[in-house]
Amino acid sequence: MAVAKSAVIFVFTMALWGVSMAAIHWVGGFAGWTTVAAGSPLDYRIWASTRNFHVGDVIVFRYNNKFNNVVRVTHQNFKSCNATSPIAVYSSGADTINLTRPGHLYFICSIPGHCLAGQKVNIEVTLAMEHLPSSASAVYQLPQSASVFDEALAPSPESLEPIPGPTQGSAPALRSLNFWLSVVVLAFGFGVTGIGTYSLA
Repeated sequence: MAVAKSAVIFVFTMALWGVSMAAIHWVGGFAGWTTVAAGSPLDYRIWASTRNFHVGDVIVFRYNNKFNNVVRVTHQNFKSCNATSPIAVYSSGADTINLTRPGHLYFICSIPGHCLAGQKVNIEVTLAMEHLPSSASAVYQLPQSASVFDEALAPSPESLEPIPGPTQGSAPALRSLNFWLSVVVLAFGFGVTGIGTYSLA
């Protein structure tokens, strides 16, 4: 029975990895959204520079909402730490923001002194490879020449045919399949292992 449970958990985990094509980024990592982490200032520029943010990803701000908030601002207001004309204000303490388009998103804390102390982050969102048009991901196959004489016979780059990249319609179909596969695996896993069932005795 233990082997069966382990197999179900393994399949369940693999299915979830297949579904989770989008990344979840916890702003500030373990420390969260704050001015001070373990006695030293947290540098959100360094944190953001170590991540790749793509359309479809999610960023999560975790913080104590009695002492912090999250304000989305323009680039100019980000540079000057000015929160007087916000684009959006978040104050739940666990704010989830879906990245829906490429570009820069600028966030600061509007509590006086926090932004100036470094509680601000610039999130640069790019298109994931699956969202690029096939012409952008085309690879040109150039001939390998053995000598200078062969280079004269090589075709010009204009006459080369692109090798098609992934089509735009294939990724959503795979996501849908992975989602339903995960639902089936979850249902099976819960039924076999008894997870989620409660006994009153």
